[in-house]
Amino acid sequence: MADRAGWQDVLESELRAVGRELEIAPAGDLTAAVRQRLEGPAVRRRRMPGRETDARHRRLAWRAVLVVVVAVLAALIAVPQGRAVVIGVLRIAGIELRQEPGPPRSPGRSASLPGQRQMPLEQARHQASFPILVPAALGRPGEVVVSDGGRVVSLVYRRTPYGLVRIDEFAGHLDQVYFRKFVSPRMMTKVTVNGAKGAWIKGPHELVYVTRDGTPAAASARLTVGNTLIWGTQQVALRLEGNLSKTAALAIADSAH
Repeated sequence: MADRAGWQDVLESELRAVGRELEIAPAGDLTAAVRQRLEGPAVRRRRMPGRETDARHRRLAWRAVLVVVVAVLAALIAVPQGRAVVIGVLRIAGIELRQEPGPPRSPGRSASLPGQRQMPLEQARHQASFPILVPAALGRPGEVVVSDGGRVVSLVYRRTPYGLVRIDEFAGHLDQVYFRKFVSPRMMTKVTVNGAKGAWIKGPHELVYVTRDGTPAAASARLTVGNTLIWGTQQVALRLEGNLSKTAALAIADSAH
């Protein structure tokens, strides 16, 4: 075929080379085989050349196994689902990044986190188990939403130079997953925020909230707006979302106290 990948041609050549070197011995006489077993170790020790042939066959067999393994890996990498298996899952500040299709999204603006309630910032600080950071670059949020019994606090800014901006905050435990994103590696860039590792994701992507028992909340599945910055401190993990540039997002993150 004209569109064969390079690895397929190399793989075919390797398999043919192994096939040419393998020697299939003819079926032996069963009587002679039984007699050899009865003669014991003394006779087998005198037939040393056979060991060299066996060792050669073992080397060729291992080579064939290696070629097959390479073929399987190449086939996996050739499809998006396989690449997700090979690449694995990346976690940053309590958020899991996956390269695979996301779950069905909730229609329109109906996507919501479990038990979300709007309340004043001061009340939200008492509800949350972590300190809520407010970016000085944006000022006091227009809305504060507390979800899942204080597990997540969202700051919503509707009047900014960038349009709607949302910041989701949650406890900075790296062994727990709070959100799951479905992105392409080409969309993500590693960044540093106040000396901590972070990630900049360019463009809308699918997002779903993960409950305390590790189950994705189906009603929360949605398509994000604009770009996203992920970072964290020792106590808090944050997810900033909006139609803003990476420079503006980093400036907002640096001003969060």
